[in-house]
Amino acid sequence: MSTYNYNVIAFGTAGGKMSVENWEYENREAGFNRTSSVIASIADSWSRCREFGLRAAGTPSEIVLSEDKFKTVFEQNESIRHFVIPEMELLYNQIAGTNFMVAYADPGGVVLDSIQDEDFKAGEGGKAVIPGSVWVENHRGTNALGLAIHTKKPAIVTGKDHFFHKLNDLSCFAAPIFDHEEKLLGVIDATSNAKARNEHTLALVKLASRNIENRLFSEHFCDSLILMFHARQEYLPTTSVAMIAVDEYGFIEGANANAKAVLNGLDIRRTQHFGEIFDVQFFDIVDQLRSNGIISIKDRMGSVVFMKAQPPISRRVFKVDGDLLINNGKAESLTDDQKAIPNSELSLHQPTEAKLVFEDEVLSKDIKEAVRGIQLGLPLTILGDPSTGKTELAREINERAFGRSKLTVVDCLHINSEQFEKQMFGEHGKIGFFDQELKTAKDGKLFLARGGVVLFKNVHALDTSTQDVIAAAQQFEESQRDNNQFRSIKGWIFSSPIDWLDNSEFQISSRFANAIQGKKLNTPSLSQRSDFEKVACAIASASSGEYTLSPVALRILKSCNWTGNFSELKKVIRLAISQSSGKVIRQEISEALSAFTDDGLKPCPNCVGSPVRAETCIMIQRSWEETGGNVSLVSRRLGVSRNTVYKHVKSFQ
Repeated sequence: MSTYNYNVIAFGTAGGKMSVENWEYENREAGFNRTSSVIASIADSWSRCREFGLRAAGTPSEIVLSEDKFKTVFEQNESIRHFVIPEMELLYNQIAGTNFMVAYADPGGVVLDSIQDEDFKAGEGGKAVIPGSVWVENHRGTNALGLAIHTKKPAIVTGKDHFFHKLNDLSCFAAPIFDHEEKLLGVIDATSNAKARNEHTLALVKLASRNIENRLFSEHFCDSLILMFHARQEYLPTTSVAMIAVDEYGFIEGANANAKAVLNGLDIRRTQHFGEIFDVQFFDIVDQLRSNGIISIKDRMGSVVFMKAQPPISRRVFKVDGDLLINNGKAESLTDDQKAIPNSELSLHQPTEAKLVFEDEVLSKDIKEAVRGIQLGLPLTILGDPSTGKTELAREINERAFGRSKLTVVDCLHINSEQFEKQMFGEHGKIGFFDQELKTAKDGKLFLARGGVVLFKNVHALDTSTQDVIAAAQQFEESQRDNNQFRSIKGWIFSSPIDWLDNSEFQISSRFANAIQGKKLNTPSLSQRSDFEKVACAIASASSGEYTLSPVALRILKSCNWTGNFSELKKVIRLAISQSSGKVIRQEISEALSAFTDDGLKPCPNCVGSPVRAETCIMIQRSWEETGGNVSLVSRRLGVSRNTVYKHVKSFQ
């Protein structure tokens, strides 16, 4: 659930815990008359409300966001609202009667839009359900909108099901909205006078929610081939249709909730191939699908489905009337820069800034320990091969430990021994730095590092005399750590591509060895990281925000050894982007790899002529060599079956 700082208009009444007798009394008074599952959800909600300190006879907290905070939340949901508003209008026309309204709220329970008839608007409900109002259970008690957010399931709360007696005149129906990754995007709600409630309303609300989800899916995968299927052909045009998005080679890029339900028992994760889900080869039926044909096929569980294709939708936007831009059906004013761009070059998406990913399981654990250690004043040593992201890792640890605290980087390879003291401590050298009263050291790197974290890169290059000076500075800063009148360096990080601490070739002074004792963290090589795919996608996004990597491109990249780690991967991805004519990088990856590496691998005769088979063949050959012929390891690394590995191995042996 999203968290917001609320502008509190009125506070609810607090109370103690409900006794068993009171619970039973209020439970009876609520008039539960539905199925046990519904009763359980309402009862659980009432229990939570009591834990929040709410009293049924009290007054709900009427919490409304301030204008500035509401504007922020509103803008964050603008892209989703574009799909929600038409469904809200349709839903309102379908169920409107006397004393009725339809609303949309974000995952934090903040109402963003509402459509109300005059009767409802004039009542207590209309005054409470307004844009900016917050409808989570800990403030509003049991209500359909808050219940749907908590359970992530459709909810009905009618009459006395509401925790607060003051809401007993209302009947509420709500359904959550999810994206293709099952992330909660918001809730659509229909509310009426309790006497006017319609038992079919929830079905219509769920229908609206599913419509929004399917349209969001189509928009997100507009550059992919979307395949729609159902066990009954007449259901293909309905919201019950299952949808998967595939790239030009048949690799799955996403699936909606219906697809996961229909294909229950089958693995339909991203990067799986069409042929691993359905009992037919993708290239055998893709032409028929693209010509708007409907085919009948079996999945790998033996169930028959009818399938058709939704052709890719262009994301291009165009200027109209000189000063307007049509962006997904919405007219926007052009900026001066946009006016100067030809129509054909205007595109919906702009590059966005991306952060490097650190989701490898082992690395994530080490980062958490490093953050705790550096917060407690322990030095941190980061070891790892060249270009494994040691500096980026230091930035991540600094940010997690101290927020946006600055990171001062000192590369020990470029330290001038003659100018060392001046560079580190300023014009007055160590005297100025170690004297709390003097301000003349302000031009030294270590003085500038105060209040933040300092990173010494390639620390193995330091001679022993320099080591002693840095150790003295570190110990002095640490001695002032608890001095509220002194702005000391918060954290000390040392990194090296060599484990010089246990290497007899490097001399380490005893003072320096003692000073840097703390947490030691080893960065894995790129090919060892379990989050490789997310790392590669982050690099592509950082290079140019409008580009993404297809599943087949990710498979190709993952099959490589990456001896050059991040430096090599960045070059390959950037070259692929420069050669791409579309926003999704596919076969360009193979061309970029060939420009940087020539391992002499070629597809076997059986795979020549088919791009996907040829690339798979080369990936298997490369992984076969790197793993020493370990079939299981090749299978796991590439996400292909052992039979596929055996088939290709026989071809090139």
